[in-house]
Amino acid sequence: MTLLTSEEKELLMRAANLMDELLETLEVIQNKELVKDLRVALREVKEGKTKPLDELMRELSLEEEI
Repeated sequence: MTLLTSEEKELLMRAANLMDELLETLEVIQNKELVKDLRVALREVKEGKTKPLDELMRELSLEEEI
């Protein structure tokens, strides 16, 4: 005998995943150094100071890793 339908089980799984994501977000925003680093990184992206992943992989000699 099942107490929940498959749709209810799916909804509960989605709610649990959302709660995990919210807890992770809270952990991040409580870490002032990490928030600062994220702001710097986002500013650098806006300023075009990024590289395509394949270029970075070549520079780091990681082409065979992925």
